[in-house]
Amino acid sequence: MTDLIEHSIREPAVGEYDDVVVDDVVGVIPTELSGTLYRNGPVRWEAGGFYAQHLFDGDGMIAKFVFENGELRYRNRYVRTPKFRAEERGRGKRIRGMGTNAPGGVLANAGRPPRDRANTHAIYHAEKLLALTDDGRPWKIDPDSLATLGRAHFRGRLPLWSTFSPHPKLDPHTGEMFNFGLTIPRVPRPGAIAALRCYRIDRSGRLSTIRTVPLPRIFINHDFGLTENCFVFLLDPLHVKHPIQFGLGLIDANAATVHESDLGTLVLLVPRDGGKPRMFPADVIAKAHVNNAYEIGGEVVIDLVRYDDWTELSAMLCGFRDQERLVGGIPSRVRITPSDRVIVEDRTELLSEFPMHDWRRTTREYRYSYFVHGDGSTAGIIKLDNRTGQTWLHEFADGDFPGEPVFVPRTATAGEDDGWLLVVNYDRARHRTAVVILDARDIEAAPVGIATLPHHFMPGFHGMFTADVRLVGD
Repeated sequence: MTDLIEHSIREPAVGEYDDVVVDDVVGVIPTELSGTLYRNGPVRWEAGGFYAQHLFDGDGMIAKFVFENGELRYRNRYVRTPKFRAEERGRGKRIRGMGTNAPGGVLANAGRPPRDRANTHAIYHAEKLLALTDDGRPWKIDPDSLATLGRAHFRGRLPLWSTFSPHPKLDPHTGEMFNFGLTIPRVPRPGAIAALRCYRIDRSGRLSTIRTVPLPRIFINHDFGLTENCFVFLLDPLHVKHPIQFGLGLIDANAATVHESDLGTLVLLVPRDGGKPRMFPADVIAKAHVNNAYEIGGEVVIDLVRYDDWTELSAMLCGFRDQERLVGGIPSRVRITPSDRVIVEDRTELLSEFPMHDWRRTTREYRYSYFVHGDGSTAGIIKLDNRTGQTWLHEFADGDFPGEPVFVPRTATAGEDDGWLLVVNYDRARHRTAVVILDARDIEAAPVGIATLPHHFMPGFHGMFTADVRLVGD
């Protein structure tokens, strides 16, 4: 128990590693498992005088796991954002974060936006790797060496004052990537003080704006759904209510953002062909993450994790230094009828987060979902049969912190659920981080393999697997 008390997932990650052959393996790494897993997340919350007071203010680090011939190789790199470089020079006290104002009051914060952390997602598309966060611009990362190559502007096609969400969706049927971003017009119009841009990135990596939709508030929207025909947004009443106080440096960005449940949720469906959007109000649905979406029988279906009270999630983000266990939300299905009726159906009582599915079923009807389970005491991975409602739970050891389960099919043509779940897990007893390989068909069984790294880091937020075996060395 001594180690459990002394060590913490919040301790900063120890340095950067090159071309590590992971030889601390229990079980096996399947020889059929071939490709690269990328992960991204905040792993350092104090450096160079900066002291984060919000989980999102940690420095982003890309972790890369290459599976080939029954062997696992590993490399990690911090994203060289201006924030990271300033901290390395000992100038962290001058940094303003999402939930962290710089010391010095108004003079130190007025007119300064939060520094980009590049800490939320690592997405691989068109043979390019991007590090993403909510309020920043994409960062280009070398997919082999993980060196930071600079900001991604998509050849000037990403508008200068627009963000690029950390949750783009890849359509496996077209090879395209779809995403959205928030724009604040320099001269807002009455009733439209912000706008939402919908992007398409084709197979070659070329970006185009499909539609720009005016919004009545500066919504903070983290995720969306994508069907075969449309973008699906459930815009919660989480919005920047105090932009002037924030701009003057009186409060931080988190304090300027308010969730007003009485305003309800704004449903927005944007056709992928650029057609007229469909927008209407609904009862509030507090959520952060979306799993999948599709259309059936005239209805739009979107699966997500909802919260009864937004303050539950907000408290975890702001109180991350005092809380080391995840407390999730409720896996739910939202059906949007042709008559604009919104029906919410809870799928299981097991509290969950970081929903995933077989990526080959994105935009289509699917059967299985996978989640991280966290109820404040137990941590694990949940498998949910969306057809029958049956659930299975793989529990982790006391003190462990498993990350998002990434599904990898056994072969390109294998059936849904025929593959592995790759789970990056913080092993608190050993104070190290490991990749846990579960058989997706039987997640309650012992892991197929556990490959433990020589150091620890927080498992991060999001990432993806590509069948490309990217080199580890420079």
